[in-house]
Amino acid sequence: MIKRFREDGVVKTGSAIIVLLIMAGPGLAKEQFRGRLLTQRAPVEPPAVDILIEVDSWTTPEELLQMAETLSRSGDEAFLNLFNSTKKGVVRFLYARGYNLTIHMAQMREEADGRKKVILVFRKEPWSQGTQLGVGRFYFMVIELTLNEKGKGEGRFYEDAQIQFDLVNGRVFLQEYGISPKIIASVQEVKKK
Repeated sequence: MIKRFREDGVVKTGSAIIVLLIMAGPGLAKEQFRGRLLTQRAPVEPPAVDILIEVDSWTTPEELLQMAETLSRSGDEAFLNLFNSTKKGVVRFLYARGYNLTIHMAQMREEADGRKKVILVFRKEPWSQGTQLGVGRFYFMVIELTLNEKGKGEGRFYEDAQIQFDLVNGRVFLQEYGISPKIIASVQEVKKK
């Protein structure tokens, strides 16, 4: 199920949210990242698949607040409808049998040491023709990337994930997962020209 998070039992609104919205900026991104997903399916599937992540816009604290309010007021089905209608970009699996996954939530935060953390949230669905989703316990899939100050790093792909909202800080994060993650090696932020 979806994990609900509310500070002191109520969704916080007011001046703290306004400050977070100002800090979040306009939400426009058009960022790209490349990497190699280790499929753990050799010899039936290729052992590694190139992926291209295209983020058109970042999820704002206001959007998270709207999703949390929808979840608390209208329930899981209304939340999932809103989640599925939100499009933030796409992950492309660059091989003959690969599909594209629609990104429904995307956030990037910069650490004090110059590193970047990226979280991408998808609905749970097959990502290649040979993929069959296990029963699993959760509704979502998550990709987490960790990049150094030069835009290089690694990532993890969680095919059965539970997410949680931190409305105070305007963030979504991975709470737990049901299947061991796949490694995304050689992640590189594609620099704009």
